[in-house]
Amino acid sequence: MHERRATPTLVEAAPTLPPIPAATMALPAGGPAFGGGTISNPLEFITRRIWLAGAIGLAALVFAGLVPALPALASLRSSSSTVPPSFGPPTELRASAGVSGNWEQSYSIGAPSAGQLGAALIAGAEEQHKWDQIKALVMLSDQKIAAEAGLSTPAQAERHAAGAPFSLNSESGIGPGTVMRARITIYGCSGPGGGFCNHMASGGTAFEGAAACSTNLPFGTRLTITGDPTGRVYECLDRGSLAATWVDVYFENTSDGIAWQSSLGTTLTDIHIVN
Repeated sequence: MHERRATPTLVEAAPTLPPIPAATMALPAGGPAFGGGTISNPLEFITRRIWLAGAIGLAALVFAGLVPALPALASLRSSSSTVPPSFGPPTELRASAGVSGNWEQSYSIGAPSAGQLGAALIAGAEEQHKWDQIKALVMLSDQKIAAEAGLSTPAQAERHAAGAPFSLNSESGIGPGTVMRARITIYGCSGPGGGFCNHMASGGTAFEGAAACSTNLPFGTRLTITGDPTGRVYECLDRGSLAATWVDVYFENTSDGIAWQSSLGTTLTDIHIVN
C-alpha cells in the first residue's frame, strides 16, 4: 500500500499497463533524463506539463474569440474609408484624381502636367504681347494727334494754350428763351481722352466757353445749361457726330471737364437759348 500511495494522482489517464516492478521505481541520483537535462522530482515535471497545457489552451481560447471579430474589424475599416479625411485636398479633387487614400499622390496626379503649365505660360506671354501692342498703338495715336495739331509731342499738347474767345455774332434762328432738352458732354485738348487741339469747324481755335453742337443748333447759337455751377453762356462753334439735341462743352484739360460734369450731376438736362 505504501508504494501505491507514492504514485502521483495527477497523471493523465492512460491505457492500462502491466505492473511496473518495484525495482524500476528507484530513481537515479540525478533524476530521470528529459530534454537533455534531468528532473529531481516527478511532481515538478508533471506540474510543468500542466502549465504548458494550460497556456496552449488559453491561446486557443483567445484565438477562437478573435475569429468571429475579424469580419467586424474588416467591415469597420472599409466603412471608415468612405468617410472624407479631414486633411489634404477636397473630396472632389480626390475623385477626379482617381485616388481616395494617399492625398499627396491624389494632389500630384490632379495637378496640371508640365505641358499644360507650359501652354499656360505661352498663352500668358501672348496676351501680354497683345496688350503691349495696344499700348504702342495708343501712343502712336497720341503722337499723330499732336502732329496734326502742329505739336511735336503729346507733352507739348499738354502745354497747348487755348485760343482767344471769339464769337460769330450771328442769330441762331431759334427764339430767345426757348428751352430744349439736351445731352451734355465734354471734350478737350489734354487730359484723359483729350487730343482735340485743332481749330474748330467754325475756323477759330478752341477755347473754354465754346461748344460742339448737333446740327439742329446753328453756328453762333448761344445758350445756358440748367444746373451749370459756372452760369456761363456757351456758343456753338464746333461740330461733331452728335445726335440732336447735343452740346459737347470744350475744356482745355478734360480733367477739369470731368469735375465740371460731376458738379452738374447729369448728362441730360435743359438748355436755354439766349439768341
